[in-house]
Amino acid sequence: MTKARKEVELAVRVGNRPAALGGVLAAVADHGVNVLAYCTYSDGEDLIVLLITDNALAAKVSLQAAGFSCKANSVVLVGASDEVGAAARIGMHLGMAGLEILYSYASSSGADQFVAVFKTDNDKRAIQALEVYPQARAAA
Repeated sequence: MTKARKEVELAVRVGNRPAALGGVLAAVADHGVNVLAYCTYSDGEDLIVLLITDNALAAKVSLQAAGFSCKANSVVLVGASDEVGAAARIGMHLGMAGLEILYSYASSSGADQFVAVFKTDNDKRAIQALEVYPQARAAA
């Protein structure tokens, strides 16, 4: 049996500033917070950074102290073996469980492992579905 966990994702709206991503990551690192995964996208006017850390509260405090605005979202974090098709199989497993994946991203965690972040229409059910998925394992 495997385990996935609920995690807090910080959505940081950084505007259209040069080096904004570096500023977000530096603000978190300067406070000793480790980034597990992140992704960025533009909504047309602003760059948004989605950030999973090992301490969401400390990350939020450090980001706010640096002048950034953040919103906390609930997501599902799962670790898996970094092998061809692993992310596809996890996504298909969630789909076969009747879950809608609203968005997802991943990050390599070294040692042939990666972490995947999923925002679904029902994160509690997604965690339950991933607990019985044989190739997934608890995110470190």
